[in-house]
Amino acid sequence: MTKVWKIVVAMVLVCGLALAGMTIRTQTSAGKDEVKDPNQFRAVWVSTVYRLDYPSKATTDPAVLKADADRTLQTCADMGMTAVIVQVRPSADALYPSSYYPWSADLTGRQGQAPADGFDPLAYWVEGAHKLGLELHAWINPFRVTKGGQSEYDSLTADHPAKVHPDWVVEYDGKFYFDPGLPEVREYIIQSAEELARNYDIDGIHLDDYFYPGTNFDDADTYAQYGGSFSDIGDWRRDNVNQLVKELGERVHAIDPDLSYGISPSGVWADRSSQSQGSNTTGGYESYYASYADSRKWVKEEWIDYICPQVYWYIGHPSMDYETIVKWWADVVKGTGVSLYIGMADYQAGNSDPSSPWYGVEAVRQQLELNETIPQVDGEVHFRYQFLAQNQELQALYREFYAKEPEVALNTADHTAYIQGSGGRFHPDSSLTRGEAVTMLTRLTVDRNGKPLYSYEEGNGGFSDVSPGDWYSSYVHFAQKHGIVQGYADGTFRPTQPVRRAELVKMVCAFFSVTGGSHGFPDVPASYWAAREIAFAASQGWISGGSDGTFQPGRNVTRAEAVKILNRAMDRRAGERETQLPFIDVPRTHWAYHEIMEASVTHDYEKNSQGEVWL
Repeated sequence: MTKVWKIVVAMVLVCGLALAGMTIRTQTSAGKDEVKDPNQFRAVWVSTVYRLDYPSKATTDPAVLKADADRTLQTCADMGMTAVIVQVRPSADALYPSSYYPWSADLTGRQGQAPADGFDPLAYWVEGAHKLGLELHAWINPFRVTKGGQSEYDSLTADHPAKVHPDWVVEYDGKFYFDPGLPEVREYIIQSAEELARNYDIDGIHLDDYFYPGTNFDDADTYAQYGGSFSDIGDWRRDNVNQLVKELGERVHAIDPDLSYGISPSGVWADRSSQSQGSNTTGGYESYYASYADSRKWVKEEWIDYICPQVYWYIGHPSMDYETIVKWWADVVKGTGVSLYIGMADYQAGNSDPSSPWYGVEAVRQQLELNETIPQVDGEVHFRYQFLAQNQELQALYREFYAKEPEVALNTADHTAYIQGSGGRFHPDSSLTRGEAVTMLTRLTVDRNGKPLYSYEEGNGGFSDVSPGDWYSSYVHFAQKHGIVQGYADGTFRPTQPVRRAELVKMVCAFFSVTGGSHGFPDVPASYWAAREIAFAASQGWISGGSDGTFQPGRNVTRAEAVKILNRAMDRRAGERETQLPFIDVPRTHWAYHEIMEASVTHDYEKNSQGEVWL
């Protein structure tokens, strides 16, 4: 079972949510799916095989290994995640001192070589995760020995279990695997999992989808020896995996009853055409047959605490529809004590082709929103870290979606001027640039207690076209850090480009919990990248359409339009004033005269039933 206190701490430290009235996660066999758990499991897979996510380079230097871990954990915490799932055994090797496997070459560059100064990466990851309120689940590949063929196998250390027990090993498609049909192999894997549970304060043990690598696996001799009464080799293979799944859970729970034990199989158990209880999918990878993973049985027998199917297709896929598969899994877990976390294909997001279903991050947003409507879905796991770290739009989505309550707010208490003119002119009909918009919003940013947040900090927000020293660079850095803005897919921010109406609305919405809303703008379809924010802004009365009913989301925002939107978002009511504006290009007849005055003249005020009164 999940360690509840760490989830609660994560919600406090990372998301800033009030805990009053929250339902604590329990994993009982009755009634689990009646209430949507607010303490959602939100995790990131951190791959170490080939150093895909960690470490940044093969090294024995603890300083580098620590810095890489710190950066990864902080980024996950900033996105509102509650857990990391770290691949501590990428093949039959380890990222920790083990009595069963040698040190991984993916970590230090040479198999069997330990980090310097007795450094234990796993212990450091566990401690660092817990400091940030994150759970740490140890991800292991149970049967994979090598990925690189004979040469890699030949280079294994002499004390490697595959070299000590060559009779345990089967070659398949140029790779090497332990034979799941051998009882001594399964026992070895279970004992090595016990080592993790016994030696580390981990929150979970996580198995991925590497079981049998394919149907032509050369285990005829093992089947002849251990097949017993099984007339079908496929059923025997599934039973071998089942034995491992069941006993591993029993043994690690005997050491730590609170340990969360889960598995992440391929998303489709079986098609309905193959199994009457299968999903309404066609022509894909059926893990029941392809890897002999009877994942449905693991859930129904409650051998595991959570199931995390890898549902790597989009909503509306013609043969492997995301919604169909997720709802099938929801029905599988219904009435059991097994939690359902959906493995999501973050690696697909950000496609540069506008015609792709994975263009931008809208497909991921739709999946998250769908998951929220399904009571049995207890969270998501995202594949994998670097795809999130390199996609600022995804990071912004998770900060928005998972935090719910933004960590920042607009200053509504102090009615100071937040925009100014130049040379006695305001230029009300000129376009506002993205750099100017960010600067204006940054100066208005306060924390949830109303304390101003901005202070100068050198940086560029990670954007290639923002250089330290640019007048707007520190503002852009601050705004990116706090999830107010994001850049473009090419890594630019385009600070001198005019800000469009949709872009400004999205920036302002970063300060609010965006929920519900509707609009009648014919030029903003539901699939538009900022449709949700535009609907919310319209429902709040911040924006309205033109005389033809359109919103024109791609049109540049003028300075006058910008202050009107900001005034409304901050509930600064622009009534008629006797004060004269100091701008020679804004006559009293200008439609935004009083809006500009509200935004550009510092004043004291009080509010009554008629509106705001200047003092």
